[in-house]
Amino acid sequence: MKNKIKAWVKLLSVQNIGNTKAIQLAKECGEPENFIDDGNEKFWQSEIISEKLKIEILQSKAPGDWQLITELIDRYEIKFVSILDDIYPKLLKNIYDPPPFFFYRGNLDKEIFRRTIAIVGTRRASDYGKMMTRKIAKPLIKAGFTIISGLAYGIDTLAHRTAVENGGKTISVFGTSVNQIYPPENRKLAEKILENGAILSEYVPGSKSEKWNFPTRNRIISGLSLGSIIIEGKKTSGALLTSKFAMDQNRDIFALPGDINRSQAAGPNYLIQLGANLITSAQDILDYYNIKMDDQLQIFPNLTPEEDIVYQLLLQNKPNMHFDAILIKSGLTMGKISNILLSLELKSVVKKIAGNKFMPLY
Repeated sequence: MKNKIKAWVKLLSVQNIGNTKAIQLAKECGEPENFIDDGNEKFWQSEIISEKLKIEILQSKAPGDWQLITELIDRYEIKFVSILDDIYPKLLKNIYDPPPFFFYRGNLDKEIFRRTIAIVGTRRASDYGKMMTRKIAKPLIKAGFTIISGLAYGIDTLAHRTAVENGGKTISVFGTSVNQIYPPENRKLAEKILENGAILSEYVPGSKSEKWNFPTRNRIISGLSLGSIIIEGKKTSGALLTSKFAMDQNRDIFALPGDINRSQAAGPNYLIQLGANLITSAQDILDYYNIKMDDQLQIFPNLTPEEDIVYQLLLQNKPNMHFDAILIKSGLTMGKISNILLSLELKSVVKKIAGNKFMPLY
């Protein structure tokens, strides 16, 4: 694994590569460890980058603090996922700027990403905001949602804590490396999260924390989630930035209305004016996703690889897709698509609606 990590870090250290080109190159040539030192046939034939940049890649060096990185990986039992790995979340893979890789501690599997929702808000939560965070989060947890947030003070902390206290799964996305718990006061909470969830970050262990890391990581919070719930926050808050990312990613946005005289309510109220889904309880979200009380605890059914392709297409193109659009984007035959959609309907994860259109139910 360490050779795999070193290769990715070397690749991203090259000037003028960036996330997008690095991902394109990896998808064409395979994991960077296959070409980072001597290249391979696909690497030399690639037209994604110039010949000059190819030479720069082959001349790239391991980071000077590589020994520290490996020590931290061992000490904190840090795991690594690249965008080519099967465990890499499909929802995250399909955002505009997905991280080429991420590090994590804890437990991740495909099921943890099946039904995900972000809960974010201000660090200076009001009593109303705190009460509603718990009131909304608890039924969602019981319905099998994995709670995604950022471990910041206030709403984020309460969302994670509610998940932990109710035996739910939760994932915290860090603006620091995963060996550095921030804020440090949440260290014990982070340890609890690891028991039934994970903390993850796109930043290399031991890397310096920069102030812009935190707003940048918000795209991952929304990118991992079917929708984002904005509890409280000013118009200029990080929570509103998360909602902007969610909007750009074609994800659902839910906003809790608040007192117009409180600055913490300005953000959600503004989102509602823009057309966000107004919510007053968890039931509003359960209704939105067509989750009934008597089937909340059902385990998401196993999907075949081709069924998962179609299901992910529907998630990425919510609220619904026409049969012809599914046919074109999937690249599968008409007969196969018809059979897959029927199977997904029988598994109660997809619903056919008027106009020969289909919508996901999770």
